Amino acid sequence: MNDQAIHHKHRLPPAERGRAQDKSRDGLIIDAALELLGEKGYHALTMTDVAARAGVSKATLYRRWTAKADLVTDAVATLDLLQPPQYPRTSLRDDLLALVEQVGSCEDRPELVTATMEMARLHPDLYLSLVKRFSTFIRMELGKLASEAGHGSGLVLSEAKLEFVSDTVVALLAHYGGPHGAPISRERIVGLVDHVLMVLMTATRAKKST
Repeated sequence: MNDQAIHHKHRLPPAERGRAQDKSRDGLIIDAALELLGEKGYHALTMTDVAARAGVSKATLYRRWTAKADLVTDAVATLDLLQPPQYPRTSLRDDLLALVEQVGSCEDRPELVTATMEMARLHPDLYLSLVKRFSTFIRMELGKLASEAGHGSGLVLSEAKLEFVSDTVVALLAHYGGPHGAPISRERIVGLVDHVLMVLMTATRAKKST
């Protein structure tokens, strides 16, 4: 993992005064959290265990993350599931397929993603944190794709429309994935893109051009 390229949304900002923080320790902490999450599960995972596994003091850990749910959310976000895919840039549909395939397939350590989703259903703090992070990621990526496809084509998504579309995607992915967050079939992914996403996004363009 290239920690320098990752922005951990729940990480506390460095103190304005005092010695500069060693950013390499962020990666050690995140890796330790993922390892322990896979070994012990969310309920048994403790911040003390994470600090010990990472080889840092608890003070070092708590200067970065104070809540277990926030740390686990940022750790899970480093998996490919919540990283922008390699978009083909051949069409809006192809780019949407790339996005939905990535978030629906759980190819990067799927057992860890599945276990996390199962645990999230039993721990409201983790569930809310993960859902917020996932929804924000989907909304940002859809916004970028709409903006890139909209140049000269009349495809414009308002913030309200973008939020509605992203909420629809998140809800359907959760429905298709089931209670255990299982990988979604290619057939379901294509149907979601063709019959939901493309319809909602291009309907905006059609209305704009009339």
